[in-house]
Amino acid sequence: MTGPGRRAAILAGAALVAPPAYAQAWRPNQTVRCIIGAAAGGTLDIHARAAAPALTERMGQPLVVENNGGAAGRVASALVGRAAPDGQTLLVSAGDGIVISDILYGRSQGILRQRLKPVTMTILAAQLLVTHPRSGIRRVEDYVARARMSEGVTLGVPGYGGIAHLISEMVYRGLGGMRVVQVPYRGGGPATLDLLAGQIDAMIITLPAVTDHVRAGRLIPLAVSTLRRDPAMPEVPSIAETLIPDFDVPSTQGVYAPEGTPDRIVEAWAQAWRGALQTEAVARRLNDLGFVIAATTPAEFGASMDAAEARFTEVIAAAGIRPEDA
Repeated sequence: MTGPGRRAAILAGAALVAPPAYAQAWRPNQTVRCIIGAAAGGTLDIHARAAAPALTERMGQPLVVENNGGAAGRVASALVGRAAPDGQTLLVSAGDGIVISDILYGRSQGILRQRLKPVTMTILAAQLLVTHPRSGIRRVEDYVARARMSEGVTLGVPGYGGIAHLISEMVYRGLGGMRVVQVPYRGGGPATLDLLAGQIDAMIITLPAVTDHVRAGRLIPLAVSTLRRDPAMPEVPSIAETLIPDFDVPSTQGVYAPEGTPDRIVEAWAQAWRGALQTEAVARRLNDLGFVIAATTPAEFGASMDAAEARFTEVIAAAGIRPEDA
């Protein structure tokens, strides 16, 4: 099962998981390194640091968060992939990011998924099509109409070949007849600054990254990439209800251990993360920003990555996206 039905099943299954007891069959015996495959301040960093105190309490050892965003997260993934499979080193990264990176660069740089073991998909988040007040665009239909004019639109995407880039291609192929100049950035921060300054017409970015700007009126939200509206911004329609029926492309983020880590250790960490994310204070903070807590099992997370690989391989091939160094 893929698409909207699979996403609903994952979330429904996760909701039935009871918060774990503090006692675990396995616990770390020293400080744990949690490597974030992105720079500080991004959505990966935000949700990992929000959960860190609860994880420390549950596992009985400090969890130290380290940021390493080199090569769009490939450096962090490779670092954790080389670590000892003893449960003392974890990776927090974008699930769709690892899948897409392997499709584009796996042949020349190695397959990251072969070095990592899924622990849990922690959260899902909508990607948001957003513009600035001076653009004159107020609705997603206005964006499409502008894109069909002779001058077209400039669209910022945080990362060549990333999830935002693929969503733009999927919308373009779903609607056709549009002139969209994609402007790739080395992350969401620079893209957001240029959008705020009016240097580009619009941007696709993970919703929690711009929640504050939208609520302050500095940016205008047009549509979310998930099948249903996001509870953090219920007034913003989905692409599915306005442009392309059944369109459903969330961002996924999750935790990985080095390949070879024993199943009992992986399961202990999966339970700890599920419990931490479902702690009232952590859940409230993440939900308010626009995250949807998934807290899946290791098997569910692995299956979701398999489905994403099949879907994004097709999109990348159809759009003719090539590695930047090709």
